[in-house]
Amino acid sequence: MSEAHVFQNACGTTQADGKDLWQIQIIDNGNARTMSDGVIPLMPNPSNQFTGRTEVISKLERHFFNTSDSAQKRKFFLLHGMGGIGKAQICLKFVEGMSDCFSSVFLIDASSVGTITQGLKSICNLPAAQSSRLDGSPESALHWIGLLKEKYAMVFDNADVLSPAELEGYLPPGRGGNILITTVQI
Repeated sequence: MSEAHVFQNACGTTQADGKDLWQIQIIDNGNARTMSDGVIPLMPNPSNQFTGRTEVISKLERHFFNTSDSAQKRKFFLLHGMGGIGKAQICLKFVEGMSDCFSSVFLIDASSVGTITQGLKSICNLPAAQSSRLDGSPESALHWIGLLKEKYAMVFDNADVLSPAELEGYLPPGRGGNILITTVQI
């Protein structure tokens, strides 16, 4: 795969301010709480002061829940913009609003290889993952996620320092799931 595969195949890439930069055809496509049984507990709530951005959230909903897609393929969405403008809050609000549509949501701090590794290792501690007897490694977490039959979402937040090729190494195997990436890069 090309080095920019993850970012180039992100259909509907959008700046956090809602301004479209391009449309690319999909090739292959604070407070702790529990949102549902399959959602990682301790996922932060969106800020209670978060407002607006409904057009971006609507675009995310249309992209991930397009009923005209006959095949269940992995979908990517790249949300980018300057640091501090609310990309993570948009993702949290989207996940909160659509939590009943995903069996599992995995929020990964992608600001470094170390934080990605730590996040993947923590997935091994989820009850559903523990019943699969994972060995606690990031690779076993990715393998387990790749085997999930239900619709899941994986959010890589702050994917600013890894190249697209490096980030691709942290995607679960298979063609299922939905990947949402936030970054200041394009």
